[in-house]
Amino acid sequence: MTNTKLPRFLLNSIPKSGTHLLKQLLLGVPGMQNDPFIGMYGHYHYQTAEKLATARTLPDHSFLNGHFHYSTEWETFFEELKMKQVFVLRDPRDVLVSYAHFIPKVPLHHLYGTFTQENFSLNDRFRFLIEGGQPITSGVAFQSDISEWYRSFSDWMGRPNVHSVRFEDLMSSEENRRKATGEIIDFLWGNIAHSYNREELITKMTANIKPQESVTFRKGKIGSWREELNGELEALFIKHAGQLLDELGYER
Repeated sequence: MTNTKLPRFLLNSIPKSGTHLLKQLLLGVPGMQNDPFIGMYGHYHYQTAEKLATARTLPDHSFLNGHFHYSTEWETFFEELKMKQVFVLRDPRDVLVSYAHFIPKVPLHHLYGTFTQENFSLNDRFRFLIEGGQPITSGVAFQSDISEWYRSFSDWMGRPNVHSVRFEDLMSSEENRRKATGEIIDFLWGNIAHSYNREELITKMTANIKPQESVTFRKGKIGSWREELNGELEALFIKHAGQLLDELGYER
């Protein structure tokens, strides 16, 4: 069997859905490369020519990662580059909680000023992300509610050459992690011949997961929202995103 390099591909994720977990998994492939200082985020029309050139010149056996909102422009761009996409999703309630804790640590985030203003509590952050609202920073666009914001990413699911991976499958059990990893291997390689034993490659990839080594790691727990959202906030979330949970297959 030949040791053919894997064609370049894309790791796309909803913020706080396990981006670095998947990066570690993918970097468990021998020789796989990812530049930690190169990422692409947001809508297509915000990208510079230099950023777009980064994707066009990406070498084989490497991947580009980012948080890409779905759009026909992005889809066409990656189709032209023949880049497959691994898309990561997570229970929207856990995303909400992790995001609310994360934003005040990032001064460059567009909601930083809103979330660090005086007397703006953690519950205020949860409510703002659930309902949406106008950030206090001048010139920053209106923040859509949790359902619309989440769907702006999850609309990638089911698109051609996109393979979706659930954070929960990688964290719930060794059996589920190995199964999900095998599905990623099958998706990325397809009919490309390689010299790897599939089970050995799964072992190499899963052994490379070390969540605590991620600079953005906080808890990485499944269902941590139950410890942080009170009854009022749970009800508010269901009002805005109950249908989203149903569509994604997460229990209310």
